[in-house]
Amino acid sequence: MKVEGLWKATEVVLGNYVRMAKDEVSVRWKNWHEDLSCREMYEVPGGLLARQTTLATRMALGMNMWNEHIGPLVLRSMADAYITLAWILDDPVDRSRKFVLYGLGQEKLQVEHLKARLKAENQNPDDSSEVKTRERWIDAQQFGFLTEVNIGSWSGIDTRSIAEQANCLDFYNYSFQPFSSATHNTWNHIGKYNLIICPNPLHRYHAMPTVRPLPPSLYFPLEAASYADRAFKLFDKKFPNAAAPPSAYDELVDKISDLGESMMCESDSSET
Repeated sequence: MKVEGLWKATEVVLGNYVRMAKDEVSVRWKNWHEDLSCREMYEVPGGLLARQTTLATRMALGMNMWNEHIGPLVLRSMADAYITLAWILDDPVDRSRKFVLYGLGQEKLQVEHLKARLKAENQNPDDSSEVKTRERWIDAQQFGFLTEVNIGSWSGIDTRSIAEQANCLDFYNYSFQPFSSATHNTWNHIGKYNLIICPNPLHRYHAMPTVRPLPPSLYFPLEAASYADRAFKLFDKKFPNAAAPPSAYDELVDKISDLGESMMCESDSSET
């Protein structure tokens, strides 16, 4: 299979994954019996599932992200979302409300910063359509004057503690923590991917900055799809659903494996 044909076949497989992953969200939502006396308990887990699926499907369709420069940023965000979802589902009523109230407070804080910037630019914040829109979004959920701003963690504990309490410390250790290096631009990422060794031995082989493209790797979309799949399974464990659709991740892995086998067969036949 030629490179062009392989890529077209891969595009078809990934497009099918995107459709199936979106179905996984919608079917679970439609079959979830809601109690609107506590809307946050449905909105927050539902939103986090949709967020995971959004990131996984955008990764699947964005080959320019399949590298060590961008891929870890998306995977780190997905790891954070999974750990958050796992902790919330242990006490969905109380923790979903905390999650929402913290987010509203952060939005209120951002609006106040926006007003301050507008004033510094001799503009009237009351005339700003952006300010009005964002304040209406807050007020629709809770009056702004009742919304508190929390400058700490929304949960009151750090992410590692959340992972421990949610029984997913292993996931934190092999996903969240390693990808934090790319997110925070620490030396163990910069030194590997944004520096090269000077070829001049008289310069003592010092490292020089480089902005280089990296080849795409299917590891990244497959890993992103696996994180979304973990979130679906976590949700189903808390809220069993007989109508759950087939796993988009399992289908993706099978189809990618089939493509790999067809390539190997073609390679073997060309050598004989």
